[in-house]
Amino acid sequence: MTGLIARELARYNIDITAISETHLSDSGQLCEPLGGYTYYWSGKSSTERAESGVGFAIRDKLACPLTELLKGISDRIITLRLHLASKKYLHLINVYAPTLPSPDEEKNKFYQDLRHVLRDIPSADKLLLLGDFNARVGNDFSAWNGVLGRQGIGKCNSNGLDLLTLCAEFELCLTNTYFRLPEKYKTTWMHPRSKHWHLLDYVIVWKKDLGDVLVTRAMRGAQGWTDHRLVRSKLKITLKAPRRASHKIPTKLSCQILANDQTMRAKLDEKFGVDGLLISESAPVDEQWSAYASRLRGCASEVLGKPQKKHQDWFDDSDPEIRKLINDFRTSLRTPDDNKRRAAHYNLKVKVRALKDSWWANKANEIQLYADTHQTGRFFESLKTIFGPRVGKIAPVYNKDKSCRLTQQSDILSRWAKHFNEILNPDHQTTDIPYIEALEDLPVEEQLADAPSYNEFISALAKLKNDKTAGLDNLPSELYEYGGPNIKKPLFALILRIWEYEMIPQDWKDACISKIYKGKGDISDCSSHRGISLLSAAGKVLAHIVNTCTVAEAPTQYTLSEASGSSISSGCVMAPDLSVLCSRHFESVPQLLGIFCAGLSATLRYIQLSRAHLRCPNAVLSLVL
Repeated sequence: MTGLIARELARYNIDITAISETHLSDSGQLCEPLGGYTYYWSGKSSTERAESGVGFAIRDKLACPLTELLKGISDRIITLRLHLASKKYLHLINVYAPTLPSPDEEKNKFYQDLRHVLRDIPSADKLLLLGDFNARVGNDFSAWNGVLGRQGIGKCNSNGLDLLTLCAEFELCLTNTYFRLPEKYKTTWMHPRSKHWHLLDYVIVWKKDLGDVLVTRAMRGAQGWTDHRLVRSKLKITLKAPRRASHKIPTKLSCQILANDQTMRAKLDEKFGVDGLLISESAPVDEQWSAYASRLRGCASEVLGKPQKKHQDWFDDSDPEIRKLINDFRTSLRTPDDNKRRAAHYNLKVKVRALKDSWWANKANEIQLYADTHQTGRFFESLKTIFGPRVGKIAPVYNKDKSCRLTQQSDILSRWAKHFNEILNPDHQTTDIPYIEALEDLPVEEQLADAPSYNEFISALAKLKNDKTAGLDNLPSELYEYGGPNIKKPLFALILRIWEYEMIPQDWKDACISKIYKGKGDISDCSSHRGISLLSAAGKVLAHIVNTCTVAEAPTQYTLSEASGSSISSGCVMAPDLSVLCSRHFESVPQLLGIFCAGLSATLRYIQLSRAHLRCPNAVLSLVL
């Protein structure tokens, strides 16, 4: 359904759409990559029955540079703030008002919340209040001068009186009543019993900003599977140009085809080895790595290209049939015969549902076939198609003392940085120095200073896992694992140089921390998320080499036991073993210190910090962590 809505919005060239009655729980977002829109919503708690609900559909070019999160006031009010100019904003408020038979307490609470939101908006900013108010305001423009225009329709009811009172209080005007249009372009909803058309959906602005509104009218041809017509308002507003990022984010590479396509492997290796690396061997390590990474990224982008995104909505395979049905429905709107219009609308709904049911039946048979034939990869890929685009939960983040919620993107980023810094770099460390000094000295292992062999390098490459998100260099592990000699040998030479000069490229040390919601607890609380560090795949190769050497040389009395809950094969080293390895190798082979620390940052992922501080020197832990 979101794909169909995105198609209609793109056809009418709409940038921001207010959506009512979403019937979705909590707050979240959903992106339609091919549709070009991102959906945001606010609803009731997941423990309550999903009713009402409001949201926005924003074109991607506007959703990406948003500096503030959307704020869900309740399941009936959601707000959005767009940056127009220096210290000037456009406030958009989407509402879904209670219906006429609703209790007075519910109506009073709705308008009380709306008044509270309007009071917080600076008078210098622009306002766009829109949504389904379930109110008929009539055409008595003389009694409501400045609020109603001369082009109102129908009579006023009690909900309309509440809306007019609110507009008069805050000097607002209903733009739907200011443009001389045929009645069919004003009304938005037809009563199911009387078959009379009424105006219930409004676009409201400040009186002083009425000149910015070019036209507000109903679009009869829009098909959104709803009983309300789409209302489009054109405004004369210039948004602030998005600020360019200081660095261009590299595009993802289609590296999955390297796993099964020998031809693409040979082509990539040949492309990389045509010109070679145009840099001196005496250049610093960072410059050599930068030249190698940029060269490999450029060749991979040219040979492999970007991964193709598949549309995950059910109507993708039935696109020609759906377009034909919608065109027939639009044609019927031009006929004066009401029976033909109803028949065309009914035919549209019935056939689209039949296409949807057929797609689901075929997809179910396809998934069952994959399950019966044990094709696990295609089985899970089909499941992703069933579930469609990923739905993400969004919410403002609490500050440290949880006294308020942060909505500015810069404040949110700063809060996450402080949160992960407290986790990874705790202030309180209780290290038992006498115990560490009493540890038995281990014999010196001189062979650990020897540079790794090419076979050890190849073995480390084989330990890399596929289908993992790349680090900041955007070079997935498949490029190294399936690359040819022209790709592997320069990387091995770089590792030997790193081993010799004890200098590690900065890209191998840096990590991008991505937060993942645990699925429980308050989503606004930072402690309800866990962080995943995205590391450079080339740095993992060096880490595997170092880890293999140190763990292989560890004496049996200091290896991991089953009681510790981990095994050496899993790449984990617990705190007691870490202290022994540090005492043994750091004291015996000083030139390995920097390399081993880089390896630890990538391989010792499951170390328990509280136990590590009790067994390891602070100097060692500061290098490792």
